[in-house]
Amino acid sequence: LKGGNVYTAGPGGVLENTDIYIEDGKISKIGKNLNISASRIKDLNGKIVTPGFIAPYSQLGIVEIGAIAETRDDSSKIYSSGLSIVSAFNPHSTLIPYNLRGGITTALSVPSSSGLYAGLASAFSLSSSLEGSLISQDIALFSSISSGEDSRAAKILLLEDSLDVASRVIETDSWSNEKGLPSSSSYSSRDIAALKRVLTREIPLIVRADRASDILFLINFSVEKNIRLIIRGGSEAWMVAKQLANTKTPVILEPINNLPSSFNQLGARLDNASLLEKAGVKILIASHETHNSYLSRQAAGIAVSYGLPWDVALKSLTSNVAEVFGLKKIGMIEIG
Repeated sequence: LKGGNVYTAGPGGVLENTDIYIEDGKISKIGKNLNISASRIKDLNGKIVTPGFIAPYSQLGIVEIGAIAETRDDSSKIYSSGLSIVSAFNPHSTLIPYNLRGGITTALSVPSSSGLYAGLASAFSLSSSLEGSLISQDIALFSSISSGEDSRAAKILLLEDSLDVASRVIETDSWSNEKGLPSSSSYSSRDIAALKRVLTREIPLIVRADRASDILFLINFSVEKNIRLIIRGGSEAWMVAKQLANTKTPVILEPINNLPSSFNQLGARLDNASLLEKAGVKILIASHETHNSYLSRQAAGIAVSYGLPWDVALKSLTSNVAEVFGLKKIGMIEIG
């Protein structure tokens, strides 16, 4: 790739009029006026080059049409925290080429079961490769404490109880509904194993929460339990930006959803991302819907128009996502 303006999304910053040599699928050299014999040369004439964008939240590969149950593999009534969607991922989903064309090259596919725990997210390349799509398996546990089917207070209590019980289970293979959970809740050994991975800080717990009071509770809870917390949604996160920054809690924002569309979002404001960034909070940007995951670009643009620095917005789509979820060798333009 000759003569591009390279936005590395990493320590390299912006490299103007720079060449990138790719060999065997990996970046081998970066520099000006590289004199290399290559099988294919593309003259970019100053076009912008960025890392591929990463969707930090989607159901890509596990949902086709939301309204048709036969095309959905994103939820379960059998498993909760232990639900892994890896075996159901379809690299030839009709939604993948559409979003790939919009710049999304990697996506976290996340279950969307109702209740407290949705399940485990995995990272996939949108390469359409049958055997090479999976990048990293079961790397985060997604949940939600928003009210609806049950009181948020009940969900918070179940969050506390389920992790307390999991902390007391020594061998998950011998798990058999230990006392301490409501009779209406059913956890398998697979579910308990996932919760134990959260308790040992092996994977983060991502919680959908928009209300400032909910976010503050979750921050304090994560400190008490010594777990890795990530907030998704965060419409009122600006109100507790200092606490988020002090505990190094990242936030997955959807800047397209920037109006108070529910009673959980009364404090939503257009410059939320900018205020969080100024406070030192690590930001990840997602789209508001799976079918149009590529609109995370537009979401980042909205955040920029309300004060978020351009380079931070790019990182929120690339290197920040890779760093938070431990994805290696993607998210930045670097040798290797």
